[in-house]
Amino acid sequence: MSGRVSVLLCTRNRPEKAKRCIASILANSYRDFELIVVDQSTDDRTRDAVDGIDDSRLVYIRTTTVGLSRSRNIAVRASRTETILFTDDDCICDADWIGAVVAEYDRDPLLMGVFGKVVAYGTAAPGMFCPCLIERDERQVVDRPVTPYDVLGAGNNMSFRKEVFRRIGLFIETLGAGTWMKSGEDTEFVYRALHNRMRFAYAPGPLVEHDNWLSRAQYPALARGYILGATAVLTAFALRGIGSARRDLARNTRNVLTNKLGAGGVAPALGPLTLGCLMGVRYLLASPPRLQELVQVRPQRLSRDVAAAPLRDLVGDGRG
Repeated sequence: MSGRVSVLLCTRNRPEKAKRCIASILANSYRDFELIVVDQSTDDRTRDAVDGIDDSRLVYIRTTTVGLSRSRNIAVRASRTETILFTDDDCICDADWIGAVVAEYDRDPLLMGVFGKVVAYGTAAPGMFCPCLIERDERQVVDRPVTPYDVLGAGNNMSFRKEVFRRIGLFIETLGAGTWMKSGEDTEFVYRALHNRMRFAYAPGPLVEHDNWLSRAQYPALARGYILGATAVLTAFALRGIGSARRDLARNTRNVLTNKLGAGGVAPALGPLTLGCLMGVRYLLASPPRLQELVQVRPQRLSRDVAAAPLRDLVGDGRG
């Protein structure tokens, strides 16, 4: 397993955080990797920040597409290795992050995916907290459907063998940040893989820090987005007869009705819960985009003058 890997970073309008994340990745003790940055920004600040980085491992792709799932799919299609690591632009990666992921694959050749530990960056100011953390110290391996965000983690510290994308397709592009569904793309993808009995692990060794501090007033809107996306995904898999999805959907509904999800009250959460159930029927029938491996991406980085042409092939038709 040990060898060259691809680290994929998707970003939009956060140049300083993206530059900091890129620096932490390039400083990793494991050196044999390519770093693919897909930039969906609406201005040139991130491009200018990346232009100042002199490292042959960096590939920069500028795209006018919108949505985290589309950005991730572009990056996966552009990757040139058999092992793919994801983090987010508001994360700082530990110096041994890549090596710790590779070590997990070396430890268990049957693993198809590895999720890692996510802790808050810095110290909370009064009234602030950081969501999307997973801080367990116990390693866990699963090969059947479980609640991904409870057992494994989320997209800010996850990795997969490329074979996973060949077998089950890419991320559904109408889910996730940047779409009106708000979230759910990584939950859907992992559920789909586990439904196909792929073997994933959570391990505390691969570590990233998450710098997304929110006030208590800011969180309810984010929570309602999580409810919408998660409910749609869980409903779709529950309709397929997956028992764990039915249990998770029932638990999610109870948590909404007892105001345990921080969504600003029961009434504001009922809308996304109801809509999510209805949208679950749509995602029952959704077909994910397929991995196309005929795309050629220039080594090192794509220049601003030539970036647009390959993107037509990298983006695909956007359906899913």
